[in-house]
Amino acid sequence: MTSMTETFHQALQNALAGRDTVSIRSTVIEVLERDPSQAEVSAAHKAARRIAEDGAAVLISLLPDQAGADAYVPTARGGGRRASNYLTVDEKIIQDLPCRVELATDKWDALIDEGMRLTQQKIENDPMLSALLPGWTAEPRAEKRARLTEDEAAS
Repeated sequence: MTSMTETFHQALQNALAGRDTVSIRSTVIEVLERDPSQAEVSAAHKAARRIAEDGAAVLISLLPDQAGADAYVPTARGGGRRASNYLTVDEKIIQDLPCRVELATDKWDALIDEGMRLTQQKIENDPMLSALLPGWTAEPRAEKRARLTEDEAAS
């Protein structure tokens, strides 16, 4: 007998084979054919994290309008304005929304860093964004990992 996590892991991988961006919650609903329990959602997120840790996709938090036509839209009041977690291999989404990346292996670093650099340029070139985000700077993922490792070693 397979565990819930293994079942959802396989379902998410199958969904990713057919689409570039997959809603974790929507995939669980498709598999179960009903609203999932909190334990089922937790198992699906654990499976999604494992897929992202393997480097097969990026775990990213998106608003429904950012994720495209297949996006899961929560049914609760205001759900259309709430972010959900997705697995994606869509390079455009990753590059356009690098700050929304929740988990990605170093395989995706160059793409995320390019997105951060482009975001930095947008902020610097837009006076309104510059005013709203004073002092925001993009830090390349490899440099951030090295800094965090040094901080851990120092403490």
